[in-house]
Amino acid sequence: MTAPRQRPPSPRGRGMGGGGGASAPAGGVAEDAAPAAAPPPDPIAVAHAPDAPPPRPSPARGEGESSPRVRANRAQLDASDPGVSAFVAASAGSGKTKLLTDRLLRLMLAGAQPERIQCLTFTKAAASEMALRLQRTLGRWVTLADAALDEELRRLQVEPTDDTRMRARALFATVLDLPGGMRIGTIHAFCQSLLRRFPLEAALSPHFQLVDDRDAEDALAEAREDMLATANTPALRAALERLAGLATADQFGRHVAALQADRQRLAGALALGPALEAAQRRALGVDAASGAEIVAAAVNWQAEPNLREAARRVQAQGAPKVAERAAEILGWLSLPAEDRAAHWDAWRTCFFTQAGVVRGDTAFVNAKLDKTDPDLLPAFQAEAARIEEADDRCRALELAAISAALVTLAAPVLQAYARHKQATGLVDYDDLIGRTSDLLVDPGAAWVLYKLDGGLDHLLLDEVQDTAPAQWKIAHALTAEFFAGAGASDAVRTVFAVGDRKQSIYSFQGADAEEFDRSRALLRTRVERAGQPWRDTGLDVSFRSTAPVLALVDAVFAQPAAGDGVVEAGERLTHYSDRVLQAGRVELWPLTPLPDATPLEPWQVPEQNQGLRSAPQHLAETLADWIRDQTGGGVRLESKGRPLAPGDVMVLVRRRNAFAHALVRALKTRGVPVAGLDRLVLTEPPAVQDLLALCDALLLPQDDLTFACLLTSPLGGLTDDDLMDLAIGRAGPLWETLRDRAAERAHWDAAWRFFAALLARVDYVSPYALLVEALGPLGGRARLFARLGAEAAEPIDELLQAALTYGRLHPPSLQGFLHWLRRSGAEVKREPDAAGNLVRVMTVHGAKGLQAPLVILPDTTALPPDEGTLLWAEDPASRPAPDGPPQVPSRPMVPPLVPLWAPRKEFRCIAAQRLRDDLKRKRMQEHNRLLYVALTRAEDRLLVCGWQTRRGPDPACWYNLIAGGFAALGAEPVPFDPWEGEVLSHATGQTGPIERGALVAPTEPPPPPPSWLGSDPGWRAAPPPAEPPRPLPLAPSRPEGVADGSVPQAASPLAARDGGDRFRRGQAIHALLQHLPAVPSPDRAGAARRWLARPGQGIAPETVEEVVAEVLAILDHPELAPLFGPEGRAEMPLTGLIGDAVVGGLVDRLAVLPDRVLVADYKTNRVPPDSVAATPVLYLRQMASYRAVLRAIFPDRPVRCALVWTRSAEVVMLPDDVLDPHAPGGLEIRGSDPSHAPAAD
Repeated sequence: MTAPRQRPPSPRGRGMGGGGGASAPAGGVAEDAAPAAAPPPDPIAVAHAPDAPPPRPSPARGEGESSPRVRANRAQLDASDPGVSAFVAASAGSGKTKLLTDRLLRLMLAGAQPERIQCLTFTKAAASEMALRLQRTLGRWVTLADAALDEELRRLQVEPTDDTRMRARALFATVLDLPGGMRIGTIHAFCQSLLRRFPLEAALSPHFQLVDDRDAEDALAEAREDMLATANTPALRAALERLAGLATADQFGRHVAALQADRQRLAGALALGPALEAAQRRALGVDAASGAEIVAAAVNWQAEPNLREAARRVQAQGAPKVAERAAEILGWLSLPAEDRAAHWDAWRTCFFTQAGVVRGDTAFVNAKLDKTDPDLLPAFQAEAARIEEADDRCRALELAAISAALVTLAAPVLQAYARHKQATGLVDYDDLIGRTSDLLVDPGAAWVLYKLDGGLDHLLLDEVQDTAPAQWKIAHALTAEFFAGAGASDAVRTVFAVGDRKQSIYSFQGADAEEFDRSRALLRTRVERAGQPWRDTGLDVSFRSTAPVLALVDAVFAQPAAGDGVVEAGERLTHYSDRVLQAGRVELWPLTPLPDATPLEPWQVPEQNQGLRSAPQHLAETLADWIRDQTGGGVRLESKGRPLAPGDVMVLVRRRNAFAHALVRALKTRGVPVAGLDRLVLTEPPAVQDLLALCDALLLPQDDLTFACLLTSPLGGLTDDDLMDLAIGRAGPLWETLRDRAAERAHWDAAWRFFAALLARVDYVSPYALLVEALGPLGGRARLFARLGAEAAEPIDELLQAALTYGRLHPPSLQGFLHWLRRSGAEVKREPDAAGNLVRVMTVHGAKGLQAPLVILPDTTALPPDEGTLLWAEDPASRPAPDGPPQVPSRPMVPPLVPLWAPRKEFRCIAAQRLRDDLKRKRMQEHNRLLYVALTRAEDRLLVCGWQTRRGPDPACWYNLIAGGFAALGAEPVPFDPWEGEVLSHATGQTGPIERGALVAPTEPPPPPPSWLGSDPGWRAAPPPAEPPRPLPLAPSRPEGVADGSVPQAASPLAARDGGDRFRRGQAIHALLQHLPAVPSPDRAGAARRWLARPGQGIAPETVEEVVAEVLAILDHPELAPLFGPEGRAEMPLTGLIGDAVVGGLVDRLAVLPDRVLVADYKTNRVPPDSVAATPVLYLRQMASYRAVLRAIFPDRPVRCALVWTRSAEVVMLPDDVLDPHAPGGLEIRGSDPSHAPAAD
């Protein structure tokens, strides 16, 4: 057996920063090793020469003069020099976290006081990883022998002496005694700490709290609703009128949220006050105040004589059609200026089509005339261009007005939201950054900087490519005094920044790759002006990926299309692999083809639903089969010397789309251990749905459907047969029936005792206490685990955490908690390191800083979507004057940016389109950087695949860019079995020793769980039966297909002579039938009159009494009265099996009486038939299907069906002899868990 290499294993999955998961090996170079005179040869190129033998390992692995490890150690030692300020560009997997740790160690060994060092990271995980590494190293130094400690010190280029040994061993206790430990944390944690120290200077409550995202959304929505309800000023009303037809309330809310997220720029725009719209016009290049002014200026122009002369010659010599158009042009030119402006649209029509396209050349000059007189056409073309320019200015003017209206309405919303936070002592994350930034740059709070400057000598910044401009502003303020005045001549003070522009992928959080470059230049200028040393260093040796992976990365980004935004112009991306002797492989599958469309036979009713099978679904199933085969124990991970395990596989997608869910389902179906998606909506997991059903039932036990969901959930423990025995024939609500009959069966009694214990406390304890009691003492957690498995643990814990959060900020209310939770759409972020030996499926953003031996990229054919219509433009008039006062480098004067909103294409002018094109360019650059992050997550193997689309993959999509890289590598094609095509593969074999590392799978079985946790449900390792095609539920009011006969013609609100009154009347009757049954009978008439009299109903006053009488007649109908009484239920879902087909529908009214069952369906704004026999076949089939389902549920009671035609307020009872010919075949009720039943149509 080959002995493992003597170096610590690279930990996987640590932190969230790029490159944070890989660490350079501990082995270093001699302290007197000089840098190589020339860069070492590229080991990747050597390893992949077509006929080159595999490289022979040197006697000491990785210690050769030209090895990548020597290159990496030299670069890291140069960058971690405690006496210089440095900016380090660290490629993926290059040991960034180790570099930061080494920098901290060397600073402290050089005499820097630990409490005067501040390290700011991007995520909590990265901060924790760095702190743990530092603590582990310092703790090890305490116990090392002198010789071993001397080797550690030499590795850091520190001369081992008695003093340095003593200092190194004392650092552990020194750091341990620091109040709060080393100052290593996120930028937000630093800001929060600073604001706690100086709350009054920051104009904050000393006891401020971070606002929960759910509460922030609620407060913002409430402020928006208040503004809309109280918009009574002329400016607000004018803005509302302008935007009313362009955006809904929800869309407006999203735009307000977008402005709120960019509050720094918005504050600058709002500071312009009434001049904002003028600034927006200037930003679009428009100086006119109105469209009339633009047209008035356009009716006279210098080149008019040229056009007039050309039109005359065309009229005299041209063909009849062009002569006629020339006459129209001459007619407009003969008008005075005022009349020309009034007929501007007619003038446009001469040159443009109705679609707004410039007419063809032959519309102005026929071909024969153009040959003889080629000087005529340019005059017409010039005029068309001039008109188009005027139109563009008009569009720009309208765009500026719309944008100003948006800001006019958004400003009071955001101001109200800010007042709410101020009054309640709340801040959000953007407030932390903004308040800290304002505090540090405010001249009135200079002493705050003085206090900070007195306790800070060294600033370390991690993941600076993801740092937003507002966060950079804080860093620049903190370091401004390092290199200015007396601060520059005191003790050594340094700034150290680590990042990788190639991995800047968080623009949605404010990160800006261009700010990365600007801040780098600013720091360098400051340091060099102060006469202090500065180093720009790059780390390009990867300790993570094998040579084939890095060769593909370099080949992909050598293409100009892929390199845009990743590689600087004129440069070439080159990586060096420390794992060049380890086996690696990259593969490219052919795209999954689109399924063949099965032609449907006309006039033939299909016997069953067609299955939904798409290219992404096909790929998900094929990929799941492949992962199962790869992780079944038969495929070895050569570099580790063990079989590939599920925990070695990471699947990266661009979005959590349908493909990601389909892949997780396919993996679970095949028995492959999978962790699920990295994020999920908290209310979606089955365990949380069961607990929410419990809460709903406790709030309203009379809701039989919710109570039935609870009973058949793991918490209730009843089977479907138990529920039927309990529910059928009951005299009252289901919960009372359970209470009365609990003694009949043991599990009924257990279900009742569980529910009754909580029902007695629901009004007296907090939601958290209620859930804890249900899950703990009452055994709910064990029951959920027994049925749903261990994967229910995380959602349950997150639900309890949400209940705790709600309890801290709100009065205890179960109903309020449920509303708060469901409205928020809260997401649960799974910890990627906690996946264990499970396949991980996550987004590329979520995988930042992680790695895996096998990475799969399946979502490769889509382009990034255009996710917003909000633009920001610079007002040229607000730029600093060239001869103005000198600008402070830390606070450069930048012109305010103004927001522009183009809701539709017709409002997009050329200036706005340029802004959109610039955004698209930046979006595509980030698209390329995201690809770099995705490719560099792979350690040993990389698989790339994708699916075809209708239009075919775009040349700029990931798949085509990667295919270009494979072509550059000269990969050999191999036939592919699942579908037509060839696999491209590029690989190297194992030529070095096996890497030392632990198995992913546990070597020993875990200890048995405690008895209170319950036992496993006795699952068998067998695939589930094939599921039927997805059912299409019966949709009573939305017929499909012609086989069911014709449908009464819908009444048009415009065609009727009554101006749409009949249309609105039908809608009003439908609404009253829905809501009036809840009103006591004596009060129904008055309630109906009041509702119909409300503004906006559109019911003529003289017809109100008639409508009320018709509705009351329906409600009091002898046959239908029970439908609208206490026994009636509105919009009841109904599901059953009719033969092999599933029937599902939503019945408008249903009443289950002791002697019969009544069901009614509304038909709104349909012309009723002349007789019952003329009822459309479709409606008869639907009602007959409902009757069949209800007869199976209630076999001892007749079912009566009715149609209510709301247009004329008519009730038609459907006799059995009319429905019998349309009755479906044999019926059985589908057994299912009501708590997880699909929603009916």
